[in-house]
Amino acid sequence: FHSVFCFVYVSLLTSRYWLDIAQTSRSAYLQLPESLNLSASSAPRAEVMGIWKRVTEKTKQAIGLKANSAEWRPTSNDRNLAMIEEARRFSRQLKVLHRELKDVESRIEVSFGVLKTVLNAPLPRAYEFTDKGPVPVEKEASIVGAGVAFETLNVATSDLKSKLQIEVLSPLEQWQNAFRMIKIRNVKCMELRLELDAKRREAAAMAVGLEKQKSKANMAETDKAAADALKASAAPPGIPTSASNKWEDAEFKLQKEEDKVARLHQRFRDIEEEVYTALLALINDTKVLKQYAATALVVFQQAYGHAYTAFGIIPPDESPPLATATNSAVATPTKAPSSLSGHENIPPAPAMIGTGNAKGGPDTPVQVPPPVKLSEPQVPTAPAWYTEAKQHAEPMNYGDDSDEDI
Repeated sequence: FHSVFCFVYVSLLTSRYWLDIAQTSRSAYLQLPESLNLSASSAPRAEVMGIWKRVTEKTKQAIGLKANSAEWRPTSNDRNLAMIEEARRFSRQLKVLHRELKDVESRIEVSFGVLKTVLNAPLPRAYEFTDKGPVPVEKEASIVGAGVAFETLNVATSDLKSKLQIEVLSPLEQWQNAFRMIKIRNVKCMELRLELDAKRREAAAMAVGLEKQKSKANMAETDKAAADALKASAAPPGIPTSASNKWEDAEFKLQKEEDKVARLHQRFRDIEEEVYTALLALINDTKVLKQYAATALVVFQQAYGHAYTAFGIIPPDESPPLATATNSAVATPTKAPSSLSGHENIPPAPAMIGTGNAKGGPDTPVQVPPPVKLSEPQVPTAPAWYTEAKQHAEPMNYGDDSDEDI
């Protein structure tokens, strides 16, 4: 029953990757030049073989199949996966915000259009009854928005679009595009991780097989030498050098395999570190999101304020501003700060605690040392492809969830 269960489980795991194999091999085939785009080309075959190795290795890791050693562990990319998962959840919220801001912009534009339509509507006129019937008192009808600068409303709408796009929406799109590029690079990292683990398994299997073959050959050579020495009434010699020379080729192949493992491991570490550094930069960019949200509110407020000027109405007297950190000192009878007294460049005197004498008694002033400001950790420089992805950001597509599994 256990073997049947394992067989069914492995079949289910491998079946989901057959489509990936077909799609990847087809894309690799189509991306080749026409001179190489042949059915007998080795490039698609190599690509398919690489996919097969990765699928096989992923299946082995999914069912917990270890290599020859019990201490064997798959290569880890867990820190990047954990950070990407949290960034993916944040990305969904960011798409919601982006879409809502676009909707607000659209509603403001529609409302300004409705406003212009109403302001262009003719006012109802008064009529008098004459011999010719009802006649309007005013020969020409006037519109509601007489004297309103309609061009200002148009300018307010266009300014709203450009400012919101440049100051708010574009940074959000840059963040999304950078995150998408990180996921694409992480896919390459995961593929390299599987290739590395598959090569590690092969090297471990070669090492174990070589040791077993060496042990059997050495035992056979020792038994043969002991038998020959017994016949010649001589002491049994040691293991002849031919036994070790026989496996020099196998050892050389193993060494080459281990060198490949070392190179693959270094490549994986480099890409993994790149993805990690890019994720740190992405998280650092996320911290300023509240500034963009506040900027959106300011842009909306400026749009309404700009539209208000089209009516030529003098605004009512503004109420006196509330007391702030700057003017509260003037409004209160307390002493004004140094910035208001003309002593901006004079540093404040150190605080005194208690009194003491020159010998350390109660009259000696005790100076409080200034607080030590701890420096924040420096964010490493993001890779070049991260910056390039932000520079080539595309408009956000809310319905495109094809990258959710990347």
